[in-house]
Amino acid sequence: MIQMIVQYEVKQNLLGQYQEAIEKISAMLPEFEADMFSCSESDQRNLFVESFYVPTEAHYHALKKIRLSRSHSVFGRLEDFVPGGLDCVGFMAIKQKR
Repeated sequence: MIQMIVQYEVKQNLLGQYQEAIEKISAMLPEFEADMFSCSESDQRNLFVESFYVPTEAHYHALKKIRLSRSHSVFGRLEDFVPGGLDCVGFMAIKQKR
């Protein structure tokens, strides 16, 4: 199992709209076999960290690619909320020991 961490800043003036978008994002993640989703704001203002689990490294790489797709109807919405767009979204994978 892989813990997937996604980190990004959100523009201050779009925080309300971002909350709606993250609800849609979290609702879509199970379609990619992701579970245990959480999203929280870090101690740095407007910096958000998502965490969830996917079954394999292949799932991680596939989901990362989709999350960076500007043309995706749900995940691509982050492009407008993140200063610098999707290129400024950070990803990390943590392999869980069994």
